[in-house]
Amino acid sequence: MSNSIFDWLTIILRRDLLIAFRRSATYITPLIFFLIVVTFFPLALGPQESLLSSLAPGVIWIATLLASLLAVESIFSEDFRDGTLDDFFISLEPSFVLVFAKVLIHWLITGLPIMAASIIAAIILYLPFDSFLPILLSLILGTSFMSLLGALGAALSLGKSAILSAIIVLPFSIPTLLMGTSVITSSINSQDYFGFLMIMGAMLAIGIPLLCLLTVEALLLNYD
Repeated sequence: MSNSIFDWLTIILRRDLLIAFRRSATYITPLIFFLIVVTFFPLALGPQESLLSSLAPGVIWIATLLASLLAVESIFSEDFRDGTLDDFFISLEPSFVLVFAKVLIHWLITGLPIMAASIIAAIILYLPFDSFLPILLSLILGTSFMSLLGALGAALSLGKSAILSAIIVLPFSIPTLLMGTSVITSSINSQDYFGFLMIMGAMLAIGIPLLCLLTVEALLLNYD
């Protein structure tokens, strides 16, 4: 059974990654949007290092949240339109596998590129080198949780307006945004930020099983 689950997970990941690379806009658009938001502030405010560095935590996390929302609607929409979701639910494979694979794909095409771009953002916003690691750690945890929320929002809004998924996800992402901002702010001020990371880690640990199961139930509502 475990081999079967792993095989299904591998098949879904390979298929969706191939589709994502063929449709480059799927992962390039969130990345470009993130960089545009981040670079807007230095252009608008000028090279004011102290001001930009004080705004940087909020700027990075707001840009991350908005960029990740751009790809939320596409998590299940294509599979819903072409009947792939129907085929999967007819099969005897655990639906949890499909949802987890979709969450992982969303993170790979949005969260991972944003993490890489965050170093550029940190340099542009005059953040100290010591803050780079906390930024990456907070983004690993935070973007993963946002992908879980995104999958739930996409499932609840399946077949409906694309903006509805973003409206569903946005308010539930605020705690992650606040925690992530607090991590970066604390690191800049040479304060302990591990407490915030632990909270984000706990949210992710609880969110993986809980939000995946809720997403499965939300998808099944479309087949009742």
